[in-house]
Amino acid sequence: MRIVFCGSGEFGIPTLRALAGGHEVAAVLTQPPRRAGRGGKVRPTPAATAAEELSLAVEAVEDINDPARVAAIAALSADAMVVADFGQMIRLPAREAVGLGAINLHGSLLPELRGAAPVNWAIIRGQTATGVTAFRLVDRMDAGPIFATRRTEIAPDETADVLRGRLAELGVEAVVEALEMLAAGAEPTAQDDSQATAAPRLKKSDGLIDFSAGAVAIRNLVHGTWPWPGARAKYVPVEGKPIEVQIARAAAVEGAGAPGQPGEILTDLTVATGSGRLEIVEIKPAGRRLMAWRDFANGYRAGPGAKFTAADG
Repeated sequence: MRIVFCGSGEFGIPTLRALAGGHEVAAVLTQPPRRAGRGGKVRPTPAATAAEELSLAVEAVEDINDPARVAAIAALSADAMVVADFGQMIRLPAREAVGLGAINLHGSLLPELRGAAPVNWAIIRGQTATGVTAFRLVDRMDAGPIFATRRTEIAPDETADVLRGRLAELGVEAVVEALEMLAAGAEPTAQDDSQATAAPRLKKSDGLIDFSAGAVAIRNLVHGTWPWPGARAKYVPVEGKPIEVQIARAAAVEGAGAPGQPGEILTDLTVATGSGRLEIVEIKPAGRRLMAWRDFANGYRAGPGAKFTAADG
């Protein structure tokens, strides 16, 4: 098939590579370059970089729904549009500019977790499984009928960035199946809107740790918000100034309780919570590198008497 691919972030790159190998990619449309990193350097999107490596025609678009852009898409005479991690709402005229319509790849098993951050919220909410969905784009966000899905388990130690990478690879299978169905004239299956849940874009405040919560819930927050916005707390040593930290990986030691108040660091270097104990694996002090918890404990004298409290919002 002749495809127009719309993507910006890394999530769609495995699908783009697969399409380039098995179909004709007429064009790659992506978001304009943005300033990123500490130096504020203008950088192309990950999808743009991947497209150039694949020798594909790539163009940054400010508004895919602009009439001139819609006309340009129509002039490509493409069979279908594939969308993954694009970052713009694609309205009906743009979708109808290709022969068979638009397929979108989403990082959840729809109608579960509609929205911008499905991978994060799957972990934060303690789900043990998730997946990807290839569906027909409609005007309502993530509400179109479903062509194909793929399911996978979520490991207890899996962070959002790792899971997102796995789902991106899994998404290739779903998109390939969806294109086969589209070419065959197969009808997708309508979603049950009554089962829909929301996965809104994360805010920095979503990473604030409440140590009165249970250890499992805190571990899920830690893994679901890594690397951004990061699960944040304030480390308060026995002596010296408190510092803000991000906990990057942790494990939950379940039990009836812990011999200390929530947030206290215990003799075995676990942290008391509202239910069970939190075993920190990796931690990042503000302005410092990511480090193993034992290295942090040695360098910052973490132990009985020291504690974690809520970070500033």
